[in-house]
Amino acid sequence: MRQTSLPAAVPAAVPAAVPVAVLVAVLVPVLAAAAGCSPAVPASSARTAGPCDPGPCAPGASGVPGTDGPGRGPRDPMPPVSGRPLPPGSGLRLLVTGDSGAFRFDVDSRVRTELRGLPDGRPAWSFTAGTRELVVTTPADPSAEGRLFLLSGDRARPLGGAVSSAFAAADGKGVWVLQRARGDDGCRLRPLDFRGRERGPVLPIACSRAPAQDTPQGLLSYAAQERARLLDRTTGEEVFAEERVHAVTRDLVLVSRASRLSLVEPAAGRRTPLPSPVTGGSPSTAEVSPDGRLIALWFADPAWPGPRQYLDVQVLDVRARTWTRLPSMPVPASLKSTAMAWSRDGRLVLTGDFVTTDRVMPAETDYAGFVAAWRPGEPRLSLRRLTLPPRHQARLVP
Repeated sequence: MRQTSLPAAVPAAVPAAVPVAVLVAVLVPVLAAAAGCSPAVPASSARTAGPCDPGPCAPGASGVPGTDGPGRGPRDPMPPVSGRPLPPGSGLRLLVTGDSGAFRFDVDSRVRTELRGLPDGRPAWSFTAGTRELVVTTPADPSAEGRLFLLSGDRARPLGGAVSSAFAAADGKGVWVLQRARGDDGCRLRPLDFRGRERGPVLPIACSRAPAQDTPQGLLSYAAQERARLLDRTTGEEVFAEERVHAVTRDLVLVSRASRLSLVEPAAGRRTPLPSPVTGGSPSTAEVSPDGRLIALWFADPAWPGPRQYLDVQVLDVRARTWTRLPSMPVPASLKSTAMAWSRDGRLVLTGDFVTTDRVMPAETDYAGFVAAWRPGEPRLSLRRLTLPPRHQARLVP
């Protein structure tokens, strides 16, 4: 777990969901800081372009496990994240949570707003439901339940009592809270509106098999040694199951078996194998664009080799069945500190702790906090350096 004190020369600007992670900001060369980007990559370490680098990956292109195009492997240099400075007026706002609580951060003005009403010094994580922002604080005793808070302005109001976990309702009009019931593995899943009133049936469920996400096609549940399952919101019965589920839209489910990706249409019983983009990572976290047409998918490797970690973000057009790799990808990054979300105006936004050199074994001082924005079709990322407190994570909020 990375934990580094911040250099006094770095301006005090700051930008999380489970788990709480570490974000480190360090000083890099003056030219890079002035530009708002990472240092230029030496010509000797320039990345060899692959068939999806950047631009659409045509059907039939296939990845080679453990590589990222010709001559690339885990022992080769990986260029750091790069792009143009994020222009003024980005409108990006972040909710920052971590071991010491939560606060808001405006990327443009660099103004930090403290939140009132949260327990002092309690670790926290966050999520959004529609246009509302929520924070869950966790107690010092790991066997105890946490508390859920709804944010209104700079105030936090308790919602739903003690909770083991919580997540947004797919329609954006409320939340689901998981609370312990009697029994060794007994929990109940309650759908609540933003006033704390139940908006549907309470589902009794085993805590170890409880859902962690609501999707347009049902509640998504993962359990150890089991397949991912979509459950009916009213009955809790299984409506769909697959080895791994990465994203769900109104009609489609992005799934993988042994890292082979497919789009499934459950209502029609149809499965469409997808072309495999060239990447050195395994499919992981995904986010669906507001219009449902694009799915941004992480391809990640937590040890490339350690402590360096590999992050590659590729975007699937679900109609054309083609992939587009984000500019500058792949990059070395701290995966636990990194978050990804679509803005309401259709930009893909990444926040996190990125490596600023192409060293295979980066030092603690080689990491820095960034926010990166990309609009589909743009040839470069828009970047801004962020000074982030240790053990915190920043997430985009409406």
